[in-house]
Amino acid sequence: MKSRTRRLSPPTRVNGHAANRTLSQKNNHAPARVSLPPAPLSKNNHSDKHAEIFSAALKLFQAKGYHGASMQDLADAMGMQKASLYYYIRSKEELLVRVCERGTGAFTQELYEIVLSDLNAGEKLRRAMECHLVALCEQLDLFTVFLHEQKFLGDTHKKKLRGEGKRHAELLAIILQQGIASGEFRRVNVTVTTLAILGMCNWLYEWYSPDGAFEPRAIASMFSELVLNGLEVKRTKRKVKSKK
Repeated sequence: MKSRTRRLSPPTRVNGHAANRTLSQKNNHAPARVSLPPAPLSKNNHSDKHAEIFSAALKLFQAKGYHGASMQDLADAMGMQKASLYYYIRSKEELLVRVCERGTGAFTQELYEIVLSDLNAGEKLRRAMECHLVALCEQLDLFTVFLHEQKFLGDTHKKKLRGEGKRHAELLAIILQQGIASGEFRRVNVTVTTLAILGMCNWLYEWYSPDGAFEPRAIASMFSELVLNGLEVKRTKRKVKSKK
């Protein structure tokens, strides 16, 4: 049985960046043309009441799961009538959508800036993984709900969420392709490597504890060291024959 991997299509072209940021790859390990996707748009802040409802819903979703938590549970947690909730939100799914939107957008802007920086590919990848892992650890409740409950979204919201996730994956893929093009990284399958790194980082929510032995940045350092040791081109020193 053949294994199936998702293909990461080349990011869309961005005016102002394409001329000096586009890379070409003449092999099957990366898309033929790569340029940066549009920068994520900032979102308006919600009112204090919206923020309170969101926070209460997040705790309920984590404790009971999306299907286990009811609007009545949320109303009780907020100390208000169930009917009053609908003045602020349309449905329970809307709250899950907001959780997922924050989950996908938590570090995409920072990753975008890392890709645009003048750092070498190895340092970009190191910082990208640190950004991802620290954000996950610092917002563990949000990411636990996001990664575990997103499967309950409707098809329309799932499609939008996949688009956000794809953009994040494309940014990470650009770093890998930059490393291959510069000779820092050996030639690997960029799609598989990107998905492996994302899976490695996202699975942290299953076992990380704020009371554990390691701080988030220490974990990020260990993770990035593992990945970079597998990617970096090994330079072998030529032996110099001694004269007799």
